Amino acid sequence: MRARTMLWLFVGCIVLGGIGTRAFAVTDDMEQNLWTLGHVHPAYDGVWTAEYSTADAVSPTRSIHLSLSGGGTIGLDGDTAFAVREFAGNLLGRRLQVKYNIAQQTDVADAWGGMHGSADVIVSALDADGTALDSWTYRLACSDLHENPSCYDHMGGAAGSPCHQTGNITYIGTPDAGGEYEPGLGWRTLDVAPAEDMGVDWTSVASVQVKLVVNSCFMHQDTFEVFFDDLNLTPVPATVDIDPNTLDLKSQGKWITAYVTLPEGYDVGDIDISTVQLDGIDADWGDDFEDDALMVKFYRDAVIAYLKGKGLALPADVTLKVTGDLGDLTFEGSDTIRVIEPPPPKPPKSNKGK
Repeated sequence: MRARTMLWLFVGCIVLGGIGTRAFAVTDDMEQNLWTLGHVHPAYDGVWTAEYSTADAVSPTRSIHLSLSGGGTIGLDGDTAFAVREFAGNLLGRRLQVKYNIAQQTDVADAWGGMHGSADVIVSALDADGTALDSWTYRLACSDLHENPSCYDHMGGAAGSPCHQTGNITYIGTPDAGGEYEPGLGWRTLDVAPAEDMGVDWTSVASVQVKLVVNSCFMHQDTFEVFFDDLNLTPVPATVDIDPNTLDLKSQGKWITAYVTLPEGYDVGDIDISTVQLDGIDADWGDDFEDDALMVKFYRDAVIAYLKGKGLALPADVTLKVTGDLGDLTFEGSDTIRVIEPPPPKPPKSNKGK
């Protein structure tokens, strides 16, 4: 264990939050009613749906349901159905995961051509004023039976086929010869690392917007229907150093100490000590420490009782996880220690007969 000098500065346990924000480090099963649902073009004369779906044959769990269908030639023949949320914090070291089910995507070649559309997950990084610093589109599905330069991207992109857009976009899967991503494959999971795609200074990012989109035009005889569920952002990855490196289950010390450091752009001062746990054991107290680390203390007796209850074959290497709230986010990190229990001392040799 490297030497450290105590700073003894009390850490204020401040939980940051705001309207429209929510910690998103654990699975969000879409049951929180915190998404804003709607569509873009009021003149659209087809049928649009943006709703929380109840369980049915297509979606066995409650999910967000976005769809577009129909559309004539009097008003607009295309629209964008969306669900959007803003979350506090940034994406450094984290992965975005969301389940999706492209339930229906017809593309009928009628008198007006076939459907032009896409299903997207759009991630935007916002500064403290809510200004978008950068964004990235993950295109889940794409359809362009015919090429028509008058077709517009309702999300503000260039006109023309959404399947051939370039720039800040990643196409998920491989289009077939017709330029379509096939529906009917059931639930799939988008699993990406937006911080690796987006060219933004993440230390300037105050919040992240996630937008789920079904976007289409030339909808006359077509339907585009997508379900979304279980949005998840993995916890902020922390570096954890647990002291002692070797724990004797018969030792009499008072504390097990964990030193927590975070990636650039995160502040250990935002960690809420009251939420910090070591494999489910609550921390007793914590203090700021040198090198931007947080020192957290756990009762040694509680940790030893926990380890004894695991029925380990000693000696053993054991990985322990430290978790907790980080403002509106959460963090997670682990360290491996050696657990030992020396055998009882042998009884003294008898001097009888000497």
